[in-house]
Amino acid sequence: MKGLRVSFGKWKGKEIPSPPDVSGHLNFTNSLVKKAIFSLMDSRLLSWGLSFDSVLFCDYFAGSGQISAEAYSLSAKRLLTYELDQTRFRNLHTLFRGLPNVQLFRKDATKHALKWELGDESAFIFYLDPPYTYWSETPTRMKEMLEVLYQFCLSTEKPFLILCQIPEHQSTKHIWVNVPYKIREYGSHLIIETGYESKEILPE
Repeated sequence: MKGLRVSFGKWKGKEIPSPPDVSGHLNFTNSLVKKAIFSLMDSRLLSWGLSFDSVLFCDYFAGSGQISAEAYSLSAKRLLTYELDQTRFRNLHTLFRGLPNVQLFRKDATKHALKWELGDESAFIFYLDPPYTYWSETPTRMKEMLEVLYQFCLSTEKPFLILCQIPEHQSTKHIWVNVPYKIREYGSHLIIETGYESKEILPE
């Protein structure tokens, strides 16, 4: 299968091998959505007066690793990458082997979202693109994970952004009921965000 390529930063043009399907899910992000994701991040960083080199970036369901690779390429201060599937995790280990300030976790992110030590980063960006079944079949796990992340971020009193990529047909009302959020539509996918500036709960 044709590889994916890094779009931004010091790794721009670097190829990332596409991983095999897991339960029918490719887990890679199309270029339109990826561009939108990093545009949102850039906007938040600008509003905070910060840059990527001061941020902890966490990719909770890494899949191919392309979002993590983009964050590393943009010089994130610290990168945390989660992937439960053994083959994909092995590919991620190869991609990031020996790189400073990168931690890989072969763990279920819904159960181990905060199993890492705080550092001296100035802000947090958390990105979630789980397998579709996590939204449709185990929404309570996603709801609890998001609420834990949101409350953790509030407790740090630092700027933060939580972004979730969700297929358009998946419901979000129950999952986001206790967290303020904004919805943005990009083709057949939604980007849902909450964070430092997200004060208003918008209807689904």
